[in-house]
Amino acid sequence: MPSKNSFPYSRVLVFGAARSGVGAMHLLRHHGIDVVLVDERPAMEFRSLIRRLRRLYVTPYFGPIKEDVLRGCKAMIISPGIPLTHKLVREAQERNIPIISEVELASYFACAPIVAITGTNGKTTTTTLAGQMVADAGINAVVSGNIGRAFSDGVLSAQDVSRRTVLVTEVSSFQLESIEAFHPHIALILNITRDHMDRYRNMREYIDAKFRITLNQNEDDFLILNEDDPVTMKAAEDTSAQIRTISLTKEVEEGAYVRDGRIYLKENGESIPFCSVADIPMPGAHNVQNTLAALVISRCLGIPTDSLLKTLAKFKGVEHRTERVETSRDGVLYINDSKATNVDSLEKALLSFDKPVVLIAGGKDKQSAYERLNSLVKERVKALVLIGEARPLIKKAWGDLVPTKEAATLEEAVKIASALAKSGDVVLLSPACSSFDMFRNFEERGCQFKRAVRDHLGL
Repeated sequence: MPSKNSFPYSRVLVFGAARSGVGAMHLLRHHGIDVVLVDERPAMEFRSLIRRLRRLYVTPYFGPIKEDVLRGCKAMIISPGIPLTHKLVREAQERNIPIISEVELASYFACAPIVAITGTNGKTTTTTLAGQMVADAGINAVVSGNIGRAFSDGVLSAQDVSRRTVLVTEVSSFQLESIEAFHPHIALILNITRDHMDRYRNMREYIDAKFRITLNQNEDDFLILNEDDPVTMKAAEDTSAQIRTISLTKEVEEGAYVRDGRIYLKENGESIPFCSVADIPMPGAHNVQNTLAALVISRCLGIPTDSLLKTLAKFKGVEHRTERVETSRDGVLYINDSKATNVDSLEKALLSFDKPVVLIAGGKDKQSAYERLNSLVKERVKALVLIGEARPLIKKAWGDLVPTKEAATLEEAVKIASALAKSGDVVLLSPACSSFDMFRNFEERGCQFKRAVRDHLGL
C-alpha cells in the first residue's frame, strides 16, 4: 500500500461535500494538510458543516464555482458522484493538477491490509458479511467505502489501533476511475452487468473501471473472480495476483463452489465440505454467490472454518437489500430492496420470491434496458406501481404486461400497492433505478419506505 509519508501535497481541493468528501477532508486535516472544500450546492444546505469547517480551518466554497478556487491547490480529491468530465475537473487537468479519488487518498494513509470489493451487484452484502466474519475471528474489522461510511473515515478510525486490523471496503467503478496507487491485498470482482450507462459511453469503459481494482496488486496479493461471470474472468489475464474463484455451477481450482446443494472450499487441490446451501439465512442464488465470495476472502486471511460457520448461522443480511420490513395482519409481506439500483438487482430480487409480487419501481433512470426483464415481470409481478422520473420509460416496457399504476410519492405508492395486494402476496420496493431524483441516496429511500409501510399498517 502507499506510504502516508509519500503523500506530497500540502494544499488540496476536495470537490464534493457529501459523505466521501467530508471524510477526505477530515483525514487530510488530521495529517496537517490544508483543505479547500468545494460544493455547487448552496451554503444554506451546509449550516452545521460550516461550523465544523471553521474549527478545522478549512476554506469552504459553496454555490456557483468561483474562478479562483484552484489557486494554490496542488491536488484535487473528487467524490464518486462527480464525473471526470466536469468543467472544474477539466480545468484542474489543464493546469496539471492531479485528480485523486477519495479511496486513493485514503489508501495513502492506510495502516492495515485492504480488502476491496467491487461488482455491479451484491457488493454491500458481501462486504458486510466478510467484515462480520473478520470481526468474529477476533480481528479489528473496519468496514467502510461505498457502503455508508467513507473509506477515509475508516482509515482514520484505524490509525491508532494496536491489534490486528483489516480494512474491508466496498468500492464502486466511480471510485476506481482515477486510482493510480490504490493497492488492495485482497480484491474481489463479484460480477459485471450493464449499469451506469448514464455515466459511461459504453460497457467497455465500465468494465475497464472495475478492472482497475487489481492495477497495483502483486504476487503476494489475491484477486477473487466469479467463474459464472465470463466478463469478470477476463481480469485474470492482466494481473500479477494469485487467482481465487467462486462458482455456483462447477468445481473450481482454488476458492469455493456449490455441488449437489452443498458449499465446498477448494484449497491446495482439496475439496473441503463447508455447509449446506439451505443453511444460508438469506434468500436467493445471488446470496449464495455473495456467501462464497465472503468465505474465500476470509480464508485468504486465514480465518478458521468453525468461526465462519458461526458467523454465517447468525447473519441476517443487510438493510435495504431484500430486507423484511413487516407482515400485515392479512398476510402481505413487505420487502425493502431500495439498494436495487439497476435492472440486474431487480431480477435477483424477483427470483428470490415464489409468491405473487406487487412491485414498486422507478427513480432516476440510468439508461437501463428494462425490456430485458419482460418475461420475468410477466411471470412474477401481479401489479406494478411506478414512481420517479423513469415512470414513462418503465411503463413503456412493462405497462402492457401487468396492471400498472403511478404514484407521485413513495407514501402514495405504498398505499396503492397495499390495496392491490392480497393475502400471501409480497409488496416489493425494488426500484431498478438510482434514488437521486427524489432522495439523497438509496438509504433515505429505503428508510422512507419502511416508515410509510409501518404508518400505513398502523404500527
